[in-house]
Amino acid sequence: MIHATAIVDPSAKIADSAEIGPYSVIGPDVVIGERTIVGPHVVIKGPTVIGEDNEIHQFASIGDIPQDLSFDKSSDTKLVIGDRNSIREYVSIHRAIPKEDYITKIGDDNMLMAHVHIGHNCILGNKIVIVNSTNLAGHVHINDWAIISGFSGIHQFCHVGAHTMLGIQSKVTQDIPPFVMYAESSPKTINARGLQRRGFDKQEIQNIRRAFKVIYRQELGQAEMLAKLDEMAKTSESVKLMADFIRNSPRGIAR
Repeated sequence: MIHATAIVDPSAKIADSAEIGPYSVIGPDVVIGERTIVGPHVVIKGPTVIGEDNEIHQFASIGDIPQDLSFDKSSDTKLVIGDRNSIREYVSIHRAIPKEDYITKIGDDNMLMAHVHIGHNCILGNKIVIVNSTNLAGHVHINDWAIISGFSGIHQFCHVGAHTMLGIQSKVTQDIPPFVMYAESSPKTINARGLQRRGFDKQEIQNIRRAFKVIYRQELGQAEMLAKLDEMAKTSESVKLMADFIRNSPRGIAR
């Protein structure tokens, strides 16, 4: 299952059912799980751990050192990729710098479309779609079910909440709460259609819509806003998620 033209370091651990395509290069300290397919002309450097049933398409660069001038190449940092991810052409994912658990991490069931860049120490959850030519700077966190449209840029240390949707060419410099529809450089409304598709009932979507209005339409200070959200959260887990996200936002939320 390893093409004759591929170069695989003897220390790499490749599952018997994994495939390595022509002219790909697999470096030392790389682990590739069962049924993962590595296409042609892919470069994977370690320390990198890749799970099962992933598809890595041609010309992807996985696990290279971060684009950080202070990085010490001897640092013991790594990249971990979960299961069933689709990593398309020319995607680059860098391993971490020695901060935040020394890890860059991609969860399960994600699609990273062509030319996406995932910077060092980024943490991605599950079932995320990142569309072509989007760039994530270092230390970005993306929560489950987020959709990031093409040509977007996310500033370092920003967090993007679960079930959000970012429009094309979005510019993100502060955190985006869960369930929000965001375009260009500001929140617009909630991601109602996406929530319907994922089985949220009408009442919970209405709760989220009311919470959005508290956050973005009533011109409240943060303390008063969180007090209102906490009261609403007594009967809505989704609103509780929004309140907790805002309360723990490292950069402050997009306004």
